[in-house]
Amino acid sequence: MKKIALLAVFALMGAALATEPTQPGQAWAINDSGSDTVSLSETIKVIIPTRYALHLTEDSWTIDLNNVPAANQDWSLNSGYDLPEEACYLVPKNVKTVDDLRAYILDGGVLRPAYNYPAIYDYNDDGEIADTEKGTLICLNKKILQKFSNDPDGWELSVQVTSNSDSGFGVFGLGDRIMPEGPQDGFTTTTLPYGPDVVASGQGTTGGWLDDLILEGFWFDGTEAAGNYEITVTFSLAGL
Repeated sequence: MKKIALLAVFALMGAALATEPTQPGQAWAINDSGSDTVSLSETIKVIIPTRYALHLTEDSWTIDLNNVPAANQDWSLNSGYDLPEEACYLVPKNVKTVDDLRAYILDGGVLRPAYNYPAIYDYNDDGEIADTEKGTLICLNKKILQKFSNDPDGWELSVQVTSNSDSGFGVFGLGDRIMPEGPQDGFTTTTLPYGPDVVASGQGTTGGWLDDLILEGFWFDGTEAAGNYEITVTFSLAGL
C-alpha cells in the first residue's frame, strides 16, 4: 500500500515537470537538447518615483541687539579659516556700502568682535575711541541645508525672503556653498519681498543627500530702524 502511494507521488511530480507552470512569476528549463548547460531568465520591475527633499539643520535664529553675541576673536581672510564665527562683528565706519564691505574683506580687512549696539569699543584700552573702534554691526549665522533630487534632468535650489516689513532691517545677505568646496552664490537685499533667486543648481541627480553650507547675515549699516522684525526665508528645490 505504501509502495503504491509512493509511485503515485512520483507520477504526479513527473506530470508537473512535463507541464509548463501557469502561475505568474515561475519559469522552468530542461537541457533536453544534449547540451551540458541550462539557463533561464527572470524579469525584475523597479519603480522609482521622482523625489525632491530638503533638510535644514536649523530652522530659526534670533538676533537681539540688547545682548550682542560677540565673536571670540578678530576675523579676516588671513585668519586661517575662511568663514567667521556665528557672532557679531564691528565693521569700520568708513565702510559704507555692500561693495565697500566686499572690497574691505577681500583686501584683508579685519572684523573685530562687537560687544554692543551701536558698535563702539575701546579695543586698545587707552581711554580713547579711534575711528577704527566704532562703526556698524554685522551678525552672522551658519547652517547646513541638505538636498535630495533623483531627477535625471537636473535640479535647482532657489531662495525667497519675506517679512512683516518691507525694509528697516538693514541689509540681509545669504550665501550658499555646495560642500565641501563646490560652487557658491548668494545675494544681499535691503527690501523685501525678495526672490525667488536661484543660488545653486546641478545637472543630473544630487548623488544622494548633497550638503550646502548656508551663511546668513544682517548688516546693521545705519539704515536700520528700531522695531521687531520677522524674516521668513523659504528654500525650494525643483527639477530642471
